[in-house]
Amino acid sequence: MRELEAKFKIDCGYLGGFSDRLKASGFKFMGEHVEEDLYFSHPCRDFMASDEALRLRVSGGSYILTYKGPRVGGTFKERVEVNVSVGSEIRGVLEALGFTPALVVVKRRAYYERGDVIVSLDIVEGLGCFVEIESRRSEAIASIMSELGLAWEDYVDKTYVELLLAFGDPDRSHPSY
Repeated sequence: MRELEAKFKIDCGYLGGFSDRLKASGFKFMGEHVEEDLYFSHPCRDFMASDEALRLRVSGGSYILTYKGPRVGGTFKERVEVNVSVGSEIRGVLEALGFTPALVVVKRRAYYERGDVIVSLDIVEGLGCFVEIESRRSEAIASIMSELGLAWEDYVDKTYVELLLAFGDPDRSHPSY
């Protein structure tokens, strides 16, 4: 499946305002969760160099294993993303195959949905607050960006992993699960 998204850095004091604007624009609140994303290093190649990722997301007792392919050109971040629901045993399987835990991203995420657009309001440990807009259509992302008053100067083309490695807490390599 293809992932197409845009991420914007915002002042954490504005999260409530974004929530109100989303609800006023017809977005349905889908829930709020703490997500712990454990990223793995590949035993034979450098995922950072190949712009790929293998992530195990733990949230509310569920485990989702995700492969993210290299980004492709375009206005917004676009890449192949494959998600599989798994059990907690998957970490042991990955480690037995030579994958090693590399970095953990912890965030509180509130989900809002309208049609084929999902907007997430994120508080990311060590980085701050972000708005993510995801859709299958770039014109839908651009429209919601405008509707929410998000500015291009706040657009972030890096992943949370890249941001943490560059600006965040360097001691994020100790997963809690």
